[in-house]
Amino acid sequence: MTKSLDFYFDFTSPYGFLASQTIEDLAKTINQEINWRPFLIGAVYKEFGGAPLNNPMKFDYFKADLDRSAKLLGLNGFTWPDNFPGSPIPASRAFYWIKAQDTEKAAIFAKEIYRAYWLDGCDTSDPSHVVKVAGALGFSEEDVMAGAQDEDVKNRLRLETEAAIKLGVFGSPFIIIDGEKFWGNDRFDQIIKLYG
Repeated sequence: MTKSLDFYFDFTSPYGFLASQTIEDLAKTINQEINWRPFLIGAVYKEFGGAPLNNPMKFDYFKADLDRSAKLLGLNGFTWPDNFPGSPIPASRAFYWIKAQDTEKAAIFAKEIYRAYWLDGCDTSDPSHVVKVAGALGFSEEDVMAGAQDEDVKNRLRLETEAAIKLGVFGSPFIIIDGEKFWGNDRFDQIIKLYG
């Protein structure tokens, strides 16, 4: 029986972006299904503090490390969006609306939104840009726009974020497998050793 891993991420997280581009290879290696779970990292920072980019030295390292990591993954064109960190809310709501229609397309949507933001410099805080990504996957842009504003979808994102916080999810990416927690895409090797 195939088990599943819960993959928590925020659409404005650069390390979440890197993880989103390699998580499927990880899941295949350890024979697990992925449960893609966007949440709002800003809610974690609001409740507990700790926004990671307040220290200028740390931010300079952060940028250099991400540029290097993206190159090593073959993600040419990695760029810092003009509106970083932007808002993950439009993409997160659209994701949960799409997931209710088609789980596989929701995963593709997540990867494509990340690529639009981190490779193409697209402002994914703007719902009109978000629905274009969904439209390229065969969804009606109007349906996605309306669906993302649905109260059930808004509540789903809020509940997912609250549940993530209760589980101790404090960063992006964050993976939980059988209750075991892993923070960061640099923990993928540990996951393979433990579950591969």
